[in-house]
Amino acid sequence: MRGLRIILDKSVVYGLNNSEVDSLDRYFFQIVPHILTDEILADLTKESDSRTATRIAANTYRVSGNHGLTLNFRTRLANSLLGREIPMDGRFLASGETVVRTESGSLATIVETPLEDEILARWEGGEFTSEEKVWARRFRRGKEGLLNFKLYTDAITRAGLSFADPKTDEDLVATVDELLANRRLLPELSIILAHEFGIPAVSIKRVALRWSNEGRKAFEVFAPYAFFCLRANFLWNLGLTNPQLFKPDKNDRKDLEYCYYLPNTQVFSSRDKKHRRLVPALLRPDQSFVDGDELKQDLRRINEDWNRLSREERIALNAQRGDAPPENENSAIYQLWKKHDGKINPSTHREIVDRKLVDLSLPKEEQVPFTFRDFMQKKAKEIRNGKRLTQREREELNGIHNGKDPTTMLMFRKTVNRERLRKWYPELTDSDLEKENSNEQSEIYLDPEEYRDLLIC
Repeated sequence: MRGLRIILDKSVVYGLNNSEVDSLDRYFFQIVPHILTDEILADLTKESDSRTATRIAANTYRVSGNHGLTLNFRTRLANSLLGREIPMDGRFLASGETVVRTESGSLATIVETPLEDEILARWEGGEFTSEEKVWARRFRRGKEGLLNFKLYTDAITRAGLSFADPKTDEDLVATVDELLANRRLLPELSIILAHEFGIPAVSIKRVALRWSNEGRKAFEVFAPYAFFCLRANFLWNLGLTNPQLFKPDKNDRKDLEYCYYLPNTQVFSSRDKKHRRLVPALLRPDQSFVDGDELKQDLRRINEDWNRLSREERIALNAQRGDAPPENENSAIYQLWKKHDGKINPSTHREIVDRKLVDLSLPKEEQVPFTFRDFMQKKAKEIRNGKRLTQREREELNGIHNGKDPTTMLMFRKTVNRERLRKWYPELTDSDLEKENSNEQSEIYLDPEEYRDLLIC
């Protein structure tokens, strides 16, 4: 997964043209939340003519390049409440993830979303099912109602607490944090969870029992991700108690949902006014918010500079800087790269694929030289033939490793057409592209443990 991890909301995605998206793909890995694909499909409810299909196809192109579909926040929320917490450290959480044990005993993660990839390919071609059209109407009806901030003010009153309507963004953040730190509000949080996230009463009872059995911890410690979602909701809803601070909007529910995906990205970008003001309060110091207009301008400038280069110059630039953007202190993208990465990893693909290696773990007489390409193909086959772990086995591993990732290999498989590959890798020739499967691209990442016995000849 090359590039900085970024989430774009609809306002940014719809504002980019294809050339700017191509620049985005060179330097960012776009994490695509479900709310974004939902919003794209919801355009089916607008005027029913050829322009609708064309518009959706264009917007689909903007999320189907160097991307990954992420885990639905509802799945993550349920796991958090049940004690199966996933670290909120910016790592990408794939929606289609399988863990396998290979014949050699290694653990590998396979990330692939063939169904979702097929759906995006259909949309990009302007093809939609009747079920999708019905769903689009239902989604728009359900998501365009105004937020009910009275649910929150009533909960605060029942807890015997009070608050003054916030006058500034800083007042709002301080008020929310003070309220959520008060244990008198804890019993009311289950009511809000049930109402806002559709959690059944039987599940709420299960959560309450776990909370009691585990010593009635502060909710932030008991279920960190669920607490994060609640804090986002409180910020958004209590901000609406003062119309001079934030005005209600029919898109509030959709815009709020993007916030649930913030813990697992490095960068978030939006042009929405509420996002600009509230998202920074939800980000960690090692995350960044970038204004959508600023991002677009920078992508356009970088693309114009790229287009002025000859093919040979593009190849040389890629070889020199890898995934790093051009050095420019006035560039927002370069500044993001400096903060979140800052290391130049020159592309050495062509130099190493045919490099000869030997495996020192084998007996001397069996140490036959092989290429790096052969080694990676062998690892890919090993991963594909691995035995899938059950949910129970994964939970046991999670307990043994205290939530840390025990896998030593990752295979990321996605659909990328040849024309897009050519834009990313200008060194690819027609012959190279003929060898590529235009319907699938596989990237394999290995821990050093997997090649510790290899020696370059």
